[in-house]
Amino acid sequence: MAATRTKGPKVPSYSLHKARGLACCKVGGKRIYLGKYGSPESREAYARVVASVLAGAPVTADTVKTTGAKPAATITVAMLAEKYLEHCAAYYRRNGEPTEQLIYARIAVERLVDRFGEVPAHEFGPLAFTAYRDGLVAMGLSRRYINATCQRVRRMFRWGGSLEIIPATVAQSLALVEGLKQGRTDAREPGPVRPVDDAVVDATIRELPEVVADMVRFQRLTGARPGEVCKLRPCDLDRTGDVWTYRPASHKTQHHGKSRTVFIGPQGQAVLLKYLARAADTYCFRPCDSEAKRRAAQHAARTTPLSCGNRPGTNTKPSPLRTAGDRYTKDSYARAIARAAKRAKVEKWTPNQLRHTYATAVRRDHGLEATQILLGHSGAKVTEIYAERDMAKGAAVARLIG
Repeated sequence: MAATRTKGPKVPSYSLHKARGLACCKVGGKRIYLGKYGSPESREAYARVVASVLAGAPVTADTVKTTGAKPAATITVAMLAEKYLEHCAAYYRRNGEPTEQLIYARIAVERLVDRFGEVPAHEFGPLAFTAYRDGLVAMGLSRRYINATCQRVRRMFRWGGSLEIIPATVAQSLALVEGLKQGRTDAREPGPVRPVDDAVVDATIRELPEVVADMVRFQRLTGARPGEVCKLRPCDLDRTGDVWTYRPASHKTQHHGKSRTVFIGPQGQAVLLKYLARAADTYCFRPCDSEAKRRAAQHAARTTPLSCGNRPGTNTKPSPLRTAGDRYTKDSYARAIARAAKRAKVEKWTPNQLRHTYATAVRRDHGLEATQILLGHSGAKVTEIYAERDMAKGAAVARLIG
């Protein structure tokens, strides 16, 4: 009688995953990635997998691990996002305070997790990334904002690859997805930021609280960024010359090693004078001061005798959810302007438009180089964005030669 041949375990094949350029093999219907195809490390990992299969031992993480990296298949997009946001919280800081980039990164990543959080990070490829981008388009977001958001997602996967949390090939594959091109997408195309008319600004100022009105006047005279206006302190000023200089403790291009100087002429100095009699490290423009002025004006307009009705301060909440802070943010500054513009029944405008207005006037009267210096730009190309060309000059030339 012939002996019965015992069937041994099936040896997995060493294969190429073409889309990712990685060596892999299948064990129990599960694909195991071994590293770069053809590399000695992948061959060694494959030998360990085969040895485990032949010995009847389970294929574990330690079987294929050739570096200190955690196996990619165990990391989901949500897990990677959690680690990345912890990194962002420490990285996106300036002078001990979180920057707006942390907020933008969190928004981009949380939108990704909402849809793809349970997907293994190593399986998130160009098609999934394109679906994420198309979802942003469907939300009605602008093309430039979508491109910036997608770049933040790419940055997360590059970070994960640099620490070997996930394969570096994931970030390389996402780089194949190009940004949205103008005129070749359904994404909304926002119009350029235009200067705001002086009459609109004047009407808005009349509806603003005194402190915010002076912020607008100061920005209008100096071309400072909205955030620079909000962070102004007496200690940041050099008042030795006839033209004062303001060097912000933190600014937009600080992380590039660039300095920033805001020049303040006589009119700007006149706006600031009443805000300098305070501690040197106290912000000049403070919401708490604005609220105090509002309450004082309200009390001065009171017609009810003090012996009747509520006495000042008796009808306030003991623990309000929101209180006036010690400085404005660029967002609260913009909201105050938007509310005042609505009360004045003029078009809505933003503090950034004041910077464009300033740049346009300086370029018209003093040229591009002076505009570049006053706006704090390192290159004229950036200044071109802010400084609108003087169309009247073009029309005048056309009349002469046309």
